[in-house]
Amino acid sequence: MNNIGQRIKELRKQNDLTQEKLADFLGVTYQSVSKWETGITMPDLGMIVPLARLLHVSTDELLGMKSVETDTRREEIEAAYKNTWQTGDLEERYRIAQGAVSEYPGDMKYLDWLAWITAMRSFGFADDETYAAEQEKAIKLFACVIENAADERIRASSIQGIVQYLSFRGRYDEAKKYAECYPENYSVSREEVLLSCLQGDEEVILSQKMLDRMLTGILNQIGEGTVEACIAQEQIIHALIPDGNYLYYNCFLAVNYLCRARIFTGDQKPEKAIEALKEARRYAVAYDNFMLNNTVYHFTSPFFDKVEYNTADICRSGTTTQEEDFIEALGRPAFDSLRDRDDFKDLLR
Repeated sequence: MNNIGQRIKELRKQNDLTQEKLADFLGVTYQSVSKWETGITMPDLGMIVPLARLLHVSTDELLGMKSVETDTRREEIEAAYKNTWQTGDLEERYRIAQGAVSEYPGDMKYLDWLAWITAMRSFGFADDETYAAEQEKAIKLFACVIENAADERIRASSIQGIVQYLSFRGRYDEAKKYAECYPENYSVSREEVLLSCLQGDEEVILSQKMLDRMLTGILNQIGEGTVEACIAQEQIIHALIPDGNYLYYNCFLAVNYLCRARIFTGDQKPEKAIEALKEARRYAVAYDNFMLNNTVYHFTSPFFDKVEYNTADICRSGTTTQEEDFIEALGRPAFDSLRDRDDFKDLLR
């Protein structure tokens, strides 16, 4: 009994954990941890595997045995988690993240997963109280990762998350403090460094991929709050993809025209609103056709002709199609003034 207690104490210190923090991660009291370490009691059998994972050793090592078994469970969890990128099943993704955190207490990668999926799920709750509570829960999880993660990339991921969701909650001063903690060395990415030493097609491919991501960032930065912003978004897309083979960017254009329609409806311009809705549906259908099969698509624009999209690698955040989301959006109060028009009814079919 004293031997395992001594190993727990040594491994806890090696992992820079206090008795209180170890207890928090395992969901027990710090007095329980103290009793383990002094040999008064032993951990329950069901606690051995989580404890070993938290201390980054095998159960054999924790129990004083020499053989080390390969942990294939992580591979299973991460494969199942990535599979939800294809299904878009947020509830399944949430269940997997919860299970991973339970099985591997103290693993900041999995806690970062849980924080993000908790935040994303919040938008699915209709009542404001639950919506806010889930986002606050996510904020606490992000904060825990930021405090405890040794891996800078995991910590950076949670900083991005907490800044975003603190801002959603209107807590801008807190968000700014976290934003100032974001790693400065990320201002130059690994890809930027790599680009300087590539040649030929390798250089072109990486450069185009980086431009592709920059385009997405610019479009998100512009937003769709005004008609002018929507026009700017569309003009930029057309300029860089002049042949109309928009692939993933059909999604941006569908949302863009839906936003225009909402603005035109509010400005009492029903004809323009209907035309915008027709365009929104056209782009939504084009995006769904792009995403329909798990296959590789190629841009044909001269700016991106070396870039390809494997739709199997695109993370989905829901189980509905873009066209179904469009139909659902037509049910919002913003479009009530159009509801009796025949051309509006046609869009619902």
